[in-house]
Amino acid sequence: MVVLDIGALILMGGKNSRMNGNVKGFLKLNDSTFLERIKDTLDDFSNIYLSINDKFSKNQKQDFKQMGFKLIEDIYKEIGPLGGIYSSLLNCKEEYLFITACDMPFITKKNIEVLCDKINENIDIVVFCDKHGRLYPLSAIYSKKVLPIIEEMIGKKYYKLSYLIEKSNFVKINIEDTDIKLETLSNINTPQEYDSLKKKIEYSPSESV
Repeated sequence: MVVLDIGALILMGGKNSRMNGNVKGFLKLNDSTFLERIKDTLDDFSNIYLSINDKFSKNQKQDFKQMGFKLIEDIYKEIGPLGGIYSSLLNCKEEYLFITACDMPFITKKNIEVLCDKINENIDIVVFCDKHGRLYPLSAIYSKKVLPIIEEMIGKKYYKLSYLIEKSNFVKINIEDTDIKLETLSNINTPQEYDSLKKKIEYSPSESV
């Protein structure tokens, strides 16, 4: 893995409304939660941050700390992933963060390596896209240099990550030009998607989606 001034961040402060209020990071595949699986993938990073909201209990926060996470609570509430990204970039000690979400259990070390290879001092964000040009704002690398853009967006109450990317100095990587499966960028949003995933895993020892 490329050595950079970079930490890792898992976003876990969402409403989970499409999952009927169930915290997606606590969903299980086989014997591991999504959160545990993702943390294992990020174990090359010296600092792994967990972006949370104020809905987690004191005991849950203590459990997170015992898992090795550094907790960062949202400064701005209820504004989606942008709020967690802002609070984390503002409070992390690294210049860059690899950012993923707690509902993306198939992220691989290869995803991270490919992104890191494109980082340099002139680049603010490195993001995957597909052959149709669709951007995948999570499983991406963000620099502290985007903080002024985010502050402007929050002031205007405009929270789309695609806007942040387009306003930054960014590089996009067509994941279909690499040997990484597009499915590694899948996120699990609904009970139906979760049930479908569990059925696939039952018949796939390799746990691919």
